[in-house]
Amino acid sequence: MDASPPRESRATRRHALNFASLIRSGLAVIAQRGLYQTTVEHITEAADLGKGTFYAHFSSKDDLVQHLVRHGFDELISAGRARVPADGPPASRLAALIRAQFQVLGRRRDLVILLHQVRGLLIIEPKARRTLRQEYERYVGFLAEECQRVLGRRRLRDGEAREVACAIAGFVSGTLSFELVIRQQVFRPQIMAVPINAFAAGLAARYPRNGRPQTGAGPAGFPLPKRR
Repeated sequence: MDASPPRESRATRRHALNFASLIRSGLAVIAQRGLYQTTVEHITEAADLGKGTFYAHFSSKDDLVQHLVRHGFDELISAGRARVPADGPPASRLAALIRAQFQVLGRRRDLVILLHQVRGLLIIEPKARRTLRQEYERYVGFLAEECQRVLGRRRLRDGEAREVACAIAGFVSGTLSFELVIRQQVFRPQIMAVPINAFAAGLAARYPRNGRPQTGAGPAGFPLPKRR
C-alpha cells in the first residue's frame, strides 16, 4: 500500500500562488501609495487578479493589513529570539536584540512604511481597530519579556519592562523612519553600531543584574525616575 502523501492539486497550488501574490502586491502598493490611499482595486491590479480572488482570501483591505502586520511582527520576533545569546553581558545581549530588529527592518522598506502608517492610524483612532492594536501589544510584550530575561525580573518589573520595550521599539522604528526621510536609500545596519551599543549599555547600567539600580541624573542631565 502506498503510504506517500497525496500530491498537491492544481487548485491548491493556484490558491497558494494567488495568496502569495496578493501579499507581495499589498506590501508593494502600500509602500508606493500609502496605507490610506491604497484600495483593493489597486492591490488586485498589481497582482493581476480579480476582486473575487482577493475576497476568497481576505474579507477586506483591513483583513489583509492585519495579516501583513501580524507576519511582519512574527519576523521581528523570530529574529530577536534567534539572535540574542543565552548568556553574556547584559549590554551585549540587549544590543543583539536591538540589532536583530534593525537587520530585519533595514532590508524591508515596505514593512517600515506599513508599520509606521498603521501606528499612526491607531493613534488617530485609539478606540478602533482592536485586532491591529493587539499585534503591536504582542510585539511590545515580546520585547518586554526579552528585556526581563536579560536584565532580571526582580530588577525590571512588568511596568518598567513595557516602558523599556516601547523605548526600544521607538528607537528602531523612529531611526529607520528618519533614515528614509533624510537618506532616501536602503538602510545599512552597520552605521548604527555605535548608537545601538550606547543605547544598550545605558539600559544595562540603569538596571544592573548585580547591585542597586542606578539613580540620579540621566543622560544630558535629565533625572532618572525613581523605582516603583
